[in-house]
Amino acid sequence: MRRNDKDVLKYVYKQYFPMVRYFIIRNQGSEEDAEDMFQEAIVAVCQRVKRKNLALDCAFKTYFYSVVRHIWLQYLDRNKIHYEFSDMDEFLMLEDQELYDDFQAKKAIFQRRFLDLTELCQKVLMMVVEGTTYEEIALTLGYKGKQYAIKRKYECMKSLINRVINDPEYKRLSQ
Repeated sequence: MRRNDKDVLKYVYKQYFPMVRYFIIRNQGSEEDAEDMFQEAIVAVCQRVKRKNLALDCAFKTYFYSVVRHIWLQYLDRNKIHYEFSDMDEFLMLEDQELYDDFQAKKAIFQRRFLDLTELCQKVLMMVVEGTTYEEIALTLGYKGKQYAIKRKYECMKSLINRVINDPEYKRLSQ
């Protein structure tokens, strides 16, 4: 990609466009949106490769999918489109068994570590995921205000992330 090799770009298109199209169409997009998002992702990856060495700690496919997902999420937010991402389990299972197994294992760790959080942290994070406003969270949980609800969400997410990344099984899977 660093040399703008057309054969590499054709290969990436052939290998990854079906995944992008599937994801975009399943998440309120069209074929045209999928083409646009794929192109934006290619540009973003190429820029990153040119700016600095791209050292991946995951498969390129996983990295590329995360770039596409991020770009699509920004697009939906910019256009104030309500979204709920469909589960990628089915697609990953069909597309790449090793990636699917890794995804499932990490998902199980995440779920297990989520249950290790205090009941209050679980409730805060679930309310955020469900789209509850911070004002509503503050009111429901008896917090002083919106800012404290935001602070609690941040603290709970930080706790969850620390629990996940320090999990011995997660460390083994991430090597």
